[in-house]
Amino acid sequence: MRPIIKKIAAFIAILFVIFTFYFIWQKSQPKPDEYELLTPKVRTIEESSVATGQIESMIQVNIKPRMTGILSEIYVKTGQNVKKGDPIARIRVIPDMTALNNAEGAINKSRLNLEEVQRETNRTISLYNDKVVSKEEYEQAINRLNLAKEELANAKSSLDVVLNGNSVRTAKVNTTLITSTINGVILDLPMEVGASVVSTNTFTEGTTIATIADMKSQIFKGKIDETEVEKLRVGMPMKITVGAMKSKEILGKLKEIETKGNKENGTIMFEIKGDLENNGELVFSHAGYSANAKIITEKEENVLSIEETAVDFENDKAYVYKLKSSPKDIKQEFERIPVELGLSDGIYVQVKKGITKNDILRGNKKN
Repeated sequence: MRPIIKKIAAFIAILFVIFTFYFIWQKSQPKPDEYELLTPKVRTIEESSVATGQIESMIQVNIKPRMTGILSEIYVKTGQNVKKGDPIARIRVIPDMTALNNAEGAINKSRLNLEEVQRETNRTISLYNDKVVSKEEYEQAINRLNLAKEELANAKSSLDVVLNGNSVRTAKVNTTLITSTINGVILDLPMEVGASVVSTNTFTEGTTIATIADMKSQIFKGKIDETEVEKLRVGMPMKITVGAMKSKEILGKLKEIETKGNKENGTIMFEIKGDLENNGELVFSHAGYSANAKIITEKEENVLSIEETAVDFENDKAYVYKLKSSPKDIKQEFERIPVELGLSDGIYVQVKKGITKNDILRGNKKN
């Protein structure tokens, strides 16, 4: 029995060695390449340019004082709705010493002039009563007296304006009370009570006390790279995505393209503006939301297309690899076919000639 057992053990050992070598040989053999299989589909292909920006109000006004002074009161807060004429703030006038000196000098001059004209008029009236001067001279004297009185009243009114910002004669015009010039929402109140403010004049823009916007008229305002701006035309459709509302896409149209670009971080950027088409239904309660606008520069509807990963380029020509073997075969066989391409959106590309929607194409190699 022992010789038989030895022979069986030797046979098993030989089989194990053979199997081991076969397994190692099998592992060392290169596996055939396996690729993803793609099929052409009918799609709508859009070529677009993307601009980054924000949602802003079309009508936005900076409220500035008409007098230089100290901001003494603020009657509103940010986010508050106001109407045209509603009080925003009040200014306490700090008299300009030059203007104050001139106003007081004008009063003294007018008072002296009035006293002199009064004496001359009294003499003319006395002579007129004695029938020494004519009625015409009498009336001229009375007229000069009235003018002198008016001049003094104007000088006093000017002093009141310098001291208080208004006067009894101009009670309807109150330059110390700052009011809203439009209907809208208070976006910003950059100044605090007690801050010094400067009036708008020829030499300065003045201090902004409040920024008010009409939130019912909003636009997209953004910037686009110089490499994309030549593709754009006013009136092109836009698809706007707001950062705070990523799930909702707002339609719009390109309204304006700046003709001069500005250099930002080494790149020339052009400012663009776009109208929001459905703004009547969607009004943002706040301004300044970040947004991206995809501007459709070209569009092909219902065209045969494939993934760009299936296209192979060589010498300015495009090729695809069409499956010759059965999709179930382990070893895949492909045929290289030239194709004529059309519009691309960066992911899918239109195929004008070379394949049909029933063909199966080679995609990326599987890991």
